[in-house]
Amino acid sequence: MGTHMGTHDQTGALHLRTALKRPFERLSFSQQFLLASALILVIGATIIGAWIGRQIENSAIKSAAAIAAVYVESVLAAQLGDWPGVGLVSAETHAVLDRVFVDGPLRRKVVRFKLWSVDGNVLYSSDHTQLGRRFPVKGRLAAAFAGAVQARVSDLSEVDNLPERERWPQLLEVYVPVRSGPQGEIIAVAEFYHSMENLGHDIRTAKQRSSLLVGLASVAIYLLLLRLVRRANDTIVDQQRDLRRQLKQLGDSLDENELMREQLRDAGARTTALNEQFLHRVAADLHDGPAQQLAFALMRFDELADAYTGRTTPQRDATRDLQTIHDALRSALGDMRNITAGLGIPGIAELSLADTARHAVHDFERMSGQTVQVTVDDDLDQAPLAIKFAVYRLLQESLANSWRHAPGGSPQVSVQLTDGQVMVEVTDRGGGFDPQVAASSGRLGLAFMRERVRLLGGAFEIDAALGRGACIRAWLPFSTEETIHA
Repeated sequence: MGTHMGTHDQTGALHLRTALKRPFERLSFSQQFLLASALILVIGATIIGAWIGRQIENSAIKSAAAIAAVYVESVLAAQLGDWPGVGLVSAETHAVLDRVFVDGPLRRKVVRFKLWSVDGNVLYSSDHTQLGRRFPVKGRLAAAFAGAVQARVSDLSEVDNLPERERWPQLLEVYVPVRSGPQGEIIAVAEFYHSMENLGHDIRTAKQRSSLLVGLASVAIYLLLLRLVRRANDTIVDQQRDLRRQLKQLGDSLDENELMREQLRDAGARTTALNEQFLHRVAADLHDGPAQQLAFALMRFDELADAYTGRTTPQRDATRDLQTIHDALRSALGDMRNITAGLGIPGIAELSLADTARHAVHDFERMSGQTVQVTVDDDLDQAPLAIKFAVYRLLQESLANSWRHAPGGSPQVSVQLTDGQVMVEVTDRGGGFDPQVAASSGRLGLAFMRERVRLLGGAFEIDAALGRGACIRAWLPFSTEETIHA
């Protein structure tokens, strides 16, 4: 039960602190600082005011006690000049002291007067009922017998102050050593109580003035802090405004850079597509122009060859020449057809990206006679024409390099869709090569592949080393929006 109540109290205190903290956190930094400084100034002013008031009170008490002590000492010196300091004062001295402290002008200021012996006997008292009584010598009475004047505002709580406590709430209590002889030996202590009527008024007035002064100083300090903090806050606000403006300008610049990057990517895609279209047109022109003319020339040479070979006249040299020309033209025609077949990619616009990759591998297998292990993601459906061209050319060039430089390397092809990108990977188990050496040797195939991928905003990577084969990887953006039309 007690544990449960303790946990409940801790939870309640935590909620209370949180509830008090939240409104403070909603304030601005300058408001928090001003609120905290105001609280600190109030606490500091209160503490300083109390300390100054205490010092004023002590100073006033000491000043009043010193003045009263000088006066009382002068009176006692005149009246107790021949008193030996032992036993009660004489009747004549007693009567003189009564005239001074009971019936004289001092009765309104010195409301009670006592004369103490060293052993604590009351030798004289303006309250005659205390004559001859003995009290313990301690506290300020003992300090006065030690030679120091003692003074304080007393609440009259001592045992010997019962008669005074019945009439006054507070009195100024002063102990003055009474000295005698050439050595100034202390023979008694005079104790008297001074009225607090005027002294209390003076102390209260001084405290009020000091409190007012401390308050005005605190307000002046707070106003100065307020001005400084407002100026600093205005500076911070201006800097924050400038920073927000600069951040906005930076954001706009980043957006413009992103737009320019997209435009550059689109330009690269268009360039790739236009280049492929240009190569396709060149292939068509070669096929429909020079290739047709070479084919017609070969037909004519075939007719001439038949005519010469059908005769019985010995023209073997001419026949041999014709055969040589025939073979050369046929070889040139074959080379031209191979070139035109490599330049153009017929029907690629209607193919999906997955079918484009398979088509590239199939063309390589048909030309090289090798078998390629193929893994193609069927989710690669429609893609921009530039991406299709890029994938086809990457596979075409990579497989051709593998065939030329790593015969029997069993190439493997993987085309996958990963995180919105098309990853093309071609691997072989051939002798491998050093990518840095290949780059410095001026091999255009790798450079063209890298540049083609870069123009489309992709990434290109070569993982190869001598003796462990080679791997070509490329990442291209994949989009279902047709940005380039065939």
